[in-house]
Amino acid sequence: MADDHIWQPKPMAEADFYGDDGMARINRAPLDVVSGVVYKRAAATKSVTQAFCDPDTSQPWQGRGSAVVRWLFSEQPGTAEGLLTGRTFAFLQALVLAPGTSTAERALSGVDVLLVVVAGDGRLYHRPAAGSAIVTRPLREGDAVLVRAGELYSVSNEGEEGEMRSMVLGLRDVGNPDGGM
Repeated sequence: MADDHIWQPKPMAEADFYGDDGMARINRAPLDVVSGVVYKRAAATKSVTQAFCDPDTSQPWQGRGSAVVRWLFSEQPGTAEGLLTGRTFAFLQALVLAPGTSTAERALSGVDVLLVVVAGDGRLYHRPAAGSAIVTRPLREGDAVLVRAGELYSVSNEGEEGEMRSMVLGLRDVGNPDGGM
């Protein structure tokens, strides 16, 4: 694919990231929603450089240096996207796909799936219900995808070399606490 270049905005300074009101300046980028899947490209996320030194704290808890923190989704007051309202933690998985492998199509009842690509490239296959058209989307490092509960999806690494690594977070609908997997 010609547009496979990983592009992420440069991290901004912590002072610029938080406004005078202390609220994070995040998630004002458009979300790409296709067939119910919320697809957030790496370029639509915000990164902030945070310094960790707190001289008022004793060693070794002071921290040192700085790190770049990428905000993917937020439900904090003032920055809430409303995507995860009414959800609670169900599971966290690390998914590693070797070249040419894929997951089987699946749907989780009562559990939304949030997938974040950590390394490599792949493809998401999605359809809202059995028999409906399949929508495919490229997955690249830094992309985040939210698949709603009950919708069918699979993930593949269609590359010839290199693993695709992602983190998969399951979020249970609090209205369906026994949501199956």
